[in-house]
Amino acid sequence: MVCEIGTGNRLGVAARSTAPRCHLRGVSVSKCIHCHNLFSVIADALSQRLEMPTMLEAAARSIVEEFGLKACHFRVISRDRKTLESVASYGLSEKFLAKGPVYTDSSVRKVLEGEAVWFADCSTDPGVQHPAEFAEEGIASMLTLPLETRGQVIGVMRLYTATRREFSDDEVELFKVAALFCASGVIDSMFRQILGHVTESIRSTLQLGDVLNSIVKVVCEDLRARGCVITGADPPGSKLEPKAAYGLDPDFVKQVPDLFTDEAMAAVLGGECVEILDGRTDQRVRYPQEVARQGISSILLVPLTTRGKALGVLNLFTHLPYDFSSDEQQLMTAIGEQCSLAVANAKMFSALKRRYDNLVDDFQMWFGHSHGDPLRGPGP
Repeated sequence: MVCEIGTGNRLGVAARSTAPRCHLRGVSVSKCIHCHNLFSVIADALSQRLEMPTMLEAAARSIVEEFGLKACHFRVISRDRKTLESVASYGLSEKFLAKGPVYTDSSVRKVLEGEAVWFADCSTDPGVQHPAEFAEEGIASMLTLPLETRGQVIGVMRLYTATRREFSDDEVELFKVAALFCASGVIDSMFRQILGHVTESIRSTLQLGDVLNSIVKVVCEDLRARGCVITGADPPGSKLEPKAAYGLDPDFVKQVPDLFTDEAMAAVLGGECVEILDGRTDQRVRYPQEVARQGISSILLVPLTTRGKALGVLNLFTHLPYDFSSDEQQLMTAIGEQCSLAVANAKMFSALKRRYDNLVDDFQMWFGHSHGDPLRGPGP
């Protein structure tokens, strides 16, 4: 039997009129040394901007040690939203971590809707995936909480106990706050990771098509986004056309240059990021039914400009509504600048290659005319 905890309050401790109390010491959270240690570890990890696995492993270890748990496990939703991918843990064996995929349409479905879910006995509860592996690992109870940020659940935090244990409402609220901080760190790490991967992609080749295809793939996979399309104008000022795409149907990709109103396109080509929270209802989207059919919610349009001239647009599409923060928009703008640099470098390389090929052709013609075909003797 699954017991759902705190389903009526998704805001956590902020919605309570009185401060939650720590069950271990019978004092307010603000005076609890365990709570203080936990949030100090998380705050330090966030301030140092550690890589996602390192940051979450530090949080998992602190949660386990401060609250007497067996283990803690963080998973994030895959790009196709069908499974939860393991990213960090503490207290679990490699064998248990490799037990098999965790599907999003089963025991974690309610968690992905923002609820906390408790399983009293993981080895016998029909809602638990891989119950035999839980028994072998020595796990009795499990509390699963959403990793949620700005209305979107991006993964889960799982807390395991060695003996059956029920969690008080105050404990659940405390762990919800910890999960909230961890979710913010995950998102921040994802966006920063993209910039590094885009830079690597740009350095890997000077072939324009390869660079753009690599960029849209990196953006989609690092952000677990629905899809990404880069549109460009060649020559500058001409009609935008799809140059690279990932994660979307080809027929929809062809519509992207005409998907948005003139007002929206004027803003983005003028150098502004344009955010559309719900592409299925926003008046700036010309074909909302096609957006809905693709399973798209939010859209971010990022300008690709160089020396004040618009080269194109990076179109980012999300599965669920997501309100991009100003920092995230600035980072995506930096990615857009990297894309623009890649386009400029690739075009320069292409022009130089054409000049080189022309010079080689001219030399071969001159050589053949001056020296003749070696098989036929000198020319006239």
